[in-house]
Amino acid sequence: MKIGIKYCGGCNPRFDRLQFIGRLKNNMEEDVGFEKAEEECIYDFLLIVGGCTQCCAEHGRLKSRHGKAYIRSQQDYGEIVQQLNAVKNAIS
Repeated sequence: MKIGIKYCGGCNPRFDRLQFIGRLKNNMEEDVGFEKAEEECIYDFLLIVGGCTQCCAEHGRLKSRHGKAYIRSQQDYGEIVQQLNAVKNAIS
């Protein structure tokens, strides 16, 4: 499963975005790959990572087969894991 990650510019981070994604990478199975989202790729799922509640990262041209999720705080972790597992199960 290929996950695209789009970060905001980081002007007002209220949590450590890199630590959040690092934790996800460590806790997901090896067949889940994470990479910086690029417009020319189609991902299985997109993570839009904002440092605050605005989540202003531009993502309109990014493509995903199974949707996207917005990360606005550390509290989003459990929900994101559930969404990633649901997508993984759907495409397996």
